[in-house]
Amino acid sequence: MLSGIILSFLPFCFEAKDLVVARSVRQSKNRGEASGVIIEVVSVSVLIPTKNGEQYLDELLTAVKSQKGNASVGEIIAVDSGSRDRSVEILRHHGARVMQIPPQEFGHGKTRNLAASQTKSEYLVFLTQDATPANEHWLENLLAPLQADPLIVGAYSRHLPRPSCHPMEWRRIVEQELTGRKESQVNSARDNPDYARNPALYYFFANTCSIIRRQVWQHFPFPAVEFAEDHFWAKQVLEAGYKTAYCANSQVYHSHGYGPWINFCRHFEHAWAVHQLSRPHEVLLKHCFPAALRAARADLAFWYHHQGQSKTQILLRWALPAVSWHLAANLGSWLGERADVLLPRKVALLLSLQERIKRR
Repeated sequence: MLSGIILSFLPFCFEAKDLVVARSVRQSKNRGEASGVIIEVVSVSVLIPTKNGEQYLDELLTAVKSQKGNASVGEIIAVDSGSRDRSVEILRHHGARVMQIPPQEFGHGKTRNLAASQTKSEYLVFLTQDATPANEHWLENLLAPLQADPLIVGAYSRHLPRPSCHPMEWRRIVEQELTGRKESQVNSARDNPDYARNPALYYFFANTCSIIRRQVWQHFPFPAVEFAEDHFWAKQVLEAGYKTAYCANSQVYHSHGYGPWINFCRHFEHAWAVHQLSRPHEVLLKHCFPAALRAARADLAFWYHHQGQSKTQILLRWALPAVSWHLAANLGSWLGERADVLLPRKVALLLSLQERIKRR
């Protein structure tokens, strides 16, 4: 087995019109001046589910409060589900209103709905506790598509890897993920022949960092699902005739340093959730290991060009971690797609990353 892995790396060594969408700046009447031009400043509500998030919360909240342009943060609301670190203290220090719930009551959809139900602004901005705005115009750029087109009811930001990110996650973000693309995109289902063929490319949505019109959220709240509430929501609004947008110029730092086991759990729960969106099985067991080898080899080539280290250094440091990381991801996806058939629900929940977080 080991000789096979080494040999594989030799090439490396060498519908919606029923709702009236309000004007983008209806709620906030604040006015500011920039270069002598009167501009309307839109107030938004920033909503953050938290649990043991002290690592990035201070920098995240500092960046949120430092935004410039025609969007301002009117309120920050956090729903904390049992933090044992300084998360609540940090949130309150930055002026956030904190709602506290027991860990077992957390749900990706229902917890965000709870936070949204407490808001006053016309626009709802959802952030995870580890997604840090990359600059002072993150919010203004995220809001822009909704101001430009009243049928765009939600948008999400581009993800950038953190400097500490390992090569497997780094390449996944910048080369593979829909949140890493360099070009912005508007998504629609109506009058789009490709939607029927490739719906997942269009209903992809990321509540890691997103903005939604509050009026539309009131009619289309997030569903109470275990995971991928953002995908389910986007599918619903697209098929109702609305549009969503991906904003490449609105950027957040967001990446994970997961090892193989946690990566297995992450891909398991994601595949389990999105398979409920009527997606067919995409991962075959016999392909898991060969695909892991190919992906790992691509990681090493990517890291060589990115870091400038010698090929030998990169091979020795990252070959086995990369293979195990991708093999875990592929096996997690394979099992997640078949979880409803192969696993009792209690066992499936034990493999869910979110359920592990609840138990911490």
